[in-house]
Amino acid sequence: MRAGQDESARRRISLAYRVARISVLATLSAVGSFIHLPGPIPSVAFDSWPGFFAALYFGAFDGAIVSGLGHIATSIVNGFPLGVLHLPIALGLSLAGWTIGVVNRLNHEYGFVAALAVGVSINTGLVIVALPALGWATTIALIPFLFLAASANAIVAGLAYSAVRGKLKL
Repeated sequence: MRAGQDESARRRISLAYRVARISVLATLSAVGSFIHLPGPIPSVAFDSWPGFFAALYFGAFDGAIVSGLGHIATSIVNGFPLGVLHLPIALGLSLAGWTIGVVNRLNHEYGFVAALAVGVSINTGLVIVALPALGWATTIALIPFLFLAASANAIVAGLAYSAVRGKLKL
């Protein structure tokens, strides 16, 4: 095998591993969507932590993909309670995953704390997308539930990241 072919084979394997880990983490989001947190809408669940973890451990791109796919999976499992509004929410969660990955890279020691705080803020702020469907009163009433759910997901992701940081070679 020529040197160029060898490098190409390594890139394909690397891409295959990346697709596999994104798939596994997105599947964990779907599984987490079955663990509902108390709240008025069923899509408030433990579905965000795999995307948050992916952003912390693997970087912004993987975090964005897993976060977006994870929300779509949760929406499917729960019957799309907000209808088409789940698409902009998924894009917003992709932004949250991307931002977590970027902020985490600024400080490898404790940057994940600030990164997760930013992710929780974005995740909670996305409630504004539901305003047309829910109205002001319901949208404002959802904020504490979304904040607590996003915080719980961030804590799980932060604990998992702290436990495996520097130990996994994926």
